[in-house]
Amino acid sequence: MRERVIGAAGVVVVGLVPIISGGPVFAVMMTLLCLVGYREYLTIASLIGTRSTASGYAIVPLFGIVAWTGYSARGLLATCALAVALPLWRALVRSADGRSASLVDWGLGTAGTFYLGLPLLAAIELRQTGGPVSEASATWVTGLAGALAGDWVTHPRGLAWLLSLVLLTWGADTGAFLVGRRFGRRLLMPAVSPKKTVEGAAGGIAAAAATMAIASAVFGLGLPTVAAVAIGCVLGAAGQVGDLAQSLMKRQAGVKDSGTLIRGHGGVLDRIDALVVVLVAGLFVRDFADVLWAPGS
Repeated sequence: MRERVIGAAGVVVVGLVPIISGGPVFAVMMTLLCLVGYREYLTIASLIGTRSTASGYAIVPLFGIVAWTGYSARGLLATCALAVALPLWRALVRSADGRSASLVDWGLGTAGTFYLGLPLLAAIELRQTGGPVSEASATWVTGLAGALAGDWVTHPRGLAWLLSLVLLTWGADTGAFLVGRRFGRRLLMPAVSPKKTVEGAAGGIAAAAATMAIASAVFGLGLPTVAAVAIGCVLGAAGQVGDLAQSLMKRQAGVKDSGTLIRGHGGVLDRIDALVVVLVAGLFVRDFADVLWAPGS
């Protein structure tokens, strides 16, 4: 337990400081985090018995660059094309040389790049969300957004959205654990994750809904309570999908954790398994919500 507490404290410090800073500090931190996660993904893929390409080390950062430089449609298309083409090229070259290669190598190589690249793009885009926060929260949220910033736009509404999603993911994970431990009876997907229960999943979604409603009010997103609860339910369910996806990968690889980087918690992917899906889903939710309910819209 002591190791888990120390590891959790380290994750909070390492994560919150760049999130509050925003700008290039956050972009670089997220890129490094996703690259470490990609390394863990390749290790898992190799245990499954494939030879996934390491091209993601070059392509994953490109997703971050696309988001940071303003979302060029052609830039995003080129990055996606490279994510598909480079693993295919490697598989073809290996086959031509008489070495073992398969469509599974290509598929897992491509999937891994998107698995870490798309959340990176979504995280940077979310942190750069423009517009104001609600008047009741404007002073302290705006001050927090600029507290650690350098010579760049602080985007207080982007900070509000990103903190809400991070807290929602943490709240859902905690709610699922506590409810599942106390009331869990029916297994959710025993072939994928033998300990997750239907009751735990429901508790996680309920916790996500409550967290989003509170975060919207505290951080000044200006969402109606009913809308915030509905958004929390959707994103809580998305986080469950991310959690199960990571469980499936580890189960097929025959490992308990994705790595050993975080003391008492395993690897990076063990900590962000739900968040990688929540970030991508959250980007679409943000666009929809900010059209309807953003202050000043």
